[in-house]
Amino acid sequence: MQATRIQERLEILDLFLSIEQHVTLLELAVLVREKNPARIHDMNFLKETMEMFCQCGFARKRIFESQDPVYEHHHLGAHHDHFICTACGEIREFHNPALERLQLEIAMEHHFHPLQHKMEIYGLCTNCLEQREPKPPLLLTTVGERVKIVEITGSREVRGRLAAMGLSPGTILEVINRNPAGPVIVATNDVRIALDTSLAANIRVVHSCRHPHCLDQENHPLS
Repeated sequence: MQATRIQERLEILDLFLSIEQHVTLLELAVLVREKNPARIHDMNFLKETMEMFCQCGFARKRIFESQDPVYEHHHLGAHHDHFICTACGEIREFHNPALERLQLEIAMEHHFHPLQHKMEIYGLCTNCLEQREPKPPLLLTTVGERVKIVEITGSREVRGRLAAMGLSPGTILEVINRNPAGPVIVATNDVRIALDTSLAANIRVVHSCRHPHCLDQENHPLS
């Protein structure tokens, strides 16, 4: 790839290195325009420039599930992993030396020589959980989320149909698929259940935390 418009690319590099967050091409274009309204860059030029920075070791391109590609600084010798909120798209970096050591120990046990790795943990951030209504319908939960049924609404017939499926207050579910057009696929006790949207709308749930202390309380409730 032959570099042209060198000065413009250097200006983009200075701007990119001055920010700490992950940025998409669209977000970078907005930042460039805010800093210098006289500069008008098409998206192809920005994409080519960022790909060039990746090749030169200034940037890394990250592709997270169900999101546009983002770019981050390439810090030599440094490694970090990511939390990705599937609701709002927030990307949060973290580094855990104990985890890094454990990964190397596991690799050594398997006689494997790692060169690089990445860890991406998908879930829900605290802000998204706090902004959610207290008992949302199953239709408004997130794929992969673990929830507990707290209320069944609807007619006696609806409640009876759900009870016959083993769905009642207190049941723990994992959301496998949540297509607005239906069906909603959930799993409980190693059994998958398909629900049409009209039935799923009658199931009110709360988030069921996967953290160890939450699971302990769930498995050993106070009498």
